[in-house]
Amino acid sequence: MLIATIRTDLDAVALKQAFEAVPEMKVEAERVAAHSTRWTMPCLWIAAADFDAVDDALVADPTVDNVVETHEFDNEVYYHLDWADGVEEQVDAYIDKEGSILNAQATANGWKLEIRFVSRDQFTAFREFMTEQGYTFELLDLIEPGTPRISVVDLTPPQRDALIAAADRGYYEVPREVTARELADDLDMTHQSLSELLRRGTKTLITSTLSTSGDDEVTSSGTDSAES
Repeated sequence: MLIATIRTDLDAVALKQAFEAVPEMKVEAERVAAHSTRWTMPCLWIAAADFDAVDDALVADPTVDNVVETHEFDNEVYYHLDWADGVEEQVDAYIDKEGSILNAQATANGWKLEIRFVSRDQFTAFREFMTEQGYTFELLDLIEPGTPRISVVDLTPPQRDALIAAADRGYYEVPREVTARELADDLDMTHQSLSELLRRGTKTLITSTLSTSGDDEVTSSGTDSAES
């Protein structure tokens, strides 16, 4: 079993138009069901400065079929929504990949989802699905219960992108399906820059997952220009 925390686009889930209207609002799903899209994220806590604007934005958003009820508490409002069919189909696509959404939050920058997968193959299938759909897929954290924690929080974005691209394009296959120079050309960077990103990123992952000594701690504040 794997538990992955990812960040993806608003239109990969819902409420893109609502966030365009009220970009300062923050959304957190109270309840996320794993096996029935009918009950997926029907209840949201939303924080914002102007809830009249939020109400109007939700009503106008094409991913929301109906606002069933609301309850206001200080700086937050509890919304019970009926999602449009497209949202249910979208989440159903995730569930078809054996993914169980454990937590969901959203800001104007996108959705942050914590998803449980039965196996690594199912996680890979989910990632491939997101790529095929053209959605941004940023892996923030990956936990495999029973094994050392695999944390990618300390990776810089360029390191993470380079490692994912290298894995996706067969750089780590035996024999390799792409050379380092070919991969560097594809990513529009120098061979040296790619080599530094892969080396530093790999060291960070090894340190965070295999090392038991604090002496080898790796931080993400590298100074090489490839990571700026």
